[in-house]
Amino acid sequence: MPEITRVETEADYDSALVRISELLGAEPYSPEDEELDRLSTLVERYEEVHYPMDDDPNPHSMLEFMLDQQMVSREQLIPLDGGDAALEAILAEREALTPGLVQVLHERFGTPVEELLKNSVGLAATAASD
Repeated sequence: MPEITRVETEADYDSALVRISELLGAEPYSPEDEELDRLSTLVERYEEVHYPMDDDPNPHSMLEFMLDQQMVSREQLIPLDGGDAALEAILAEREALTPGLVQVLHERFGTPVEELLKNSVGLAATAASD
């Protein structure tokens, strides 16, 4: 594989991710470890431009991510929010998060409970005024 020296396109990005996965576990301070560090920096810069992260956490997006990545199943979440219809309303951002879901997001992502509750309370206020 030719050396990756830039990550400017989606194809470059994909190639760099493949190479990074091959380099994981490289011996510290080895040429492979140095390549891993360099590629990680290039990928991070590309992601900052093309996949910016919101500074304000969105709990509903976090739940979607957990479901998409199979970090948690709907069956695991349903008891925490009051049923399947309640989970759908929460995922559609029509309802505020339940305390059980706030706790799951806090444990999985380390997001401060205060931030999750703040976003959830703001949503509940918006929904109530509609």
